[in-house]
Amino acid sequence: MEKDAGSLIQNNSSKSAVVRRILITGICAAAILGLPLVVQNTYYIGIANFMIIYTILCMGLNLILGYTGLLSLGHAAFYGIGGYVTAILMTRHGFSFLPALLISGILAMIFGMILGIPTRKVRGDYFCLLTIAFGEIFRLVAQAWIPFTGGAMGIVAIPIPKIFNWVIRSEVDFYYLGLILVGFTWLSLTLLIGSRFGRAFVAIREDDLAASVMGINTPMYKILAFSIGSFYAGLAGSYLAVYQTTITPSSFRLEESCLMIIMVIVGGMGGMLAPISGVIIMTLATEAFRSLAEYRMLIIGVIMVVVLLFRPQGLFGTAAFKD
Repeated sequence: MEKDAGSLIQNNSSKSAVVRRILITGICAAAILGLPLVVQNTYYIGIANFMIIYTILCMGLNLILGYTGLLSLGHAAFYGIGGYVTAILMTRHGFSFLPALLISGILAMIFGMILGIPTRKVRGDYFCLLTIAFGEIFRLVAQAWIPFTGGAMGIVAIPIPKIFNWVIRSEVDFYYLGLILVGFTWLSLTLLIGSRFGRAFVAIREDDLAASVMGINTPMYKILAFSIGSFYAGLAGSYLAVYQTTITPSSFRLEESCLMIIMVIVGGMGGMLAPISGVIIMTLATEAFRSLAEYRMLIIGVIMVVVLLFRPQGLFGTAAFKD
């Protein structure tokens, strides 16, 4: 009898937790969707749009860093590939936004695969150095190849995106477009992490050698994680290109890759939604200290150190790993 009562209490508790989670999710979704109705200032909507860009970037990077344990400091290069591909296709070849978006993600993924193949047996500091080198090579090529990329001036006058009959002009339009991309990123990555591929990624992160002994093809899975994470960076770069209507090499420096890593670490690695808190905190910190631009990275670094001192797993790291 006592056993049945304990089981009943446990079931009721689990049901209450599910209901509470659904309720919180519904409230958060309603708040996010209704934000433009409450916030009329386009400046703040613009900040929210940049948060959306970094959310897509950090979700993809979290697959590489948080789930597979690969430290990539060249993520901004794939971000840039997506931006330049969209800019070139839309300004010079007459592509509409959706095909340009898809091609940008695919080409970024292909470049991620190309970089991942020679680095599949490299780990730790060497892998990190190779990604830094790739990021800097991309930036220098984009700056020097003037006939193709426009050099330091970049590519300007990127057309206004249009999806069927929806012409995306205002900050609010871009806000909802960004939410669609975030929703796609979250859903597709959640399905991936819940599959056997996701379990293999986590096994590699926990112990590369043990995963290999268990029969997991660790080089292949590392390439796969790196390529998929690069795909989402390409989508974010495509969104940035049409949002800013211009693309320049200065947007894809090493500093950007470092900022993305800090966002993932501060929010918490290994959970799909955990890095969003890091994105919000670091974006707001960047805006708050904009007048101290020369000390920007110093301030961001201090924030990261403070968070890691009191929450080594990140703000929502523990909860994320329980998921």
